Amino acid sequence: MAFEDEFNGTSLDRSLWSTMDGASMNNVTAHSSNVAVHDGYLSLKLSSATSGAYLSSAPFDIGGGKGYLLPVGSYAEARVSFPGNGMSIYNWPAWWTGSGPAWPAGGEHDIAEGLSNLTVNYHDGDGAHNQDPVPGSWSNEFHVYGLYRAADHADVYWDGRRVASYSTGDNGAGQALLLNVGVNSPNGSVTALGAASQVKVDYVRAWRREG
Repeated sequence: MAFEDEFNGTSLDRSLWSTMDGASMNNVTAHSSNVAVHDGYLSLKLSSATSGAYLSSAPFDIGGGKGYLLPVGSYAEARVSFPGNGMSIYNWPAWWTGSGPAWPAGGEHDIAEGLSNLTVNYHDGDGAHNQDPVPGSWSNEFHVYGLYRAADHADVYWDGRRVASYSTGDNGAGQALLLNVGVNSPNGSVTALGAASQVKVDYVRAWRREG
């Protein structure tokens, strides 16, 4: 295991995560006040149509550069509960990996991205390579979402079942582990705020291949 956070404390472990305060992502600005750790899980919420949450394991987007980057040959997973009404996902939450300033050449894997449906998507220098939504009810309960990065492809697993496998064309740069919640419309339209908008995360883990 190369990275692990079980969120068992009472505050965010700042040695593992940056709250990316002031950064813009998915039509909102990130504020640490929208991030909490309690009752054994991490929560991210929208407090308004312009104020959301954005966590990075390597905050190079705002000049940090230190932290954990998921390399090729590694697997990462998180146990997440996305907000919604059973069938539809609220707002714009996501569990993903990205290459910061190396984007798009360094690639981006959207392991579980809420766009009303819960989807899998990939980006590289050639653009977006969106996958089909995965049928099922994915909101308001915990599920495990994982990514394996190979040299020329990636496999995405939901609850231990491979739901997507696609070729990759990025440059193999390390990618930060990312969690966020934003607004899926630039005009500020939101589905839910406060407690109803919470993305809950039980754990985040990553493993490297030995040998």
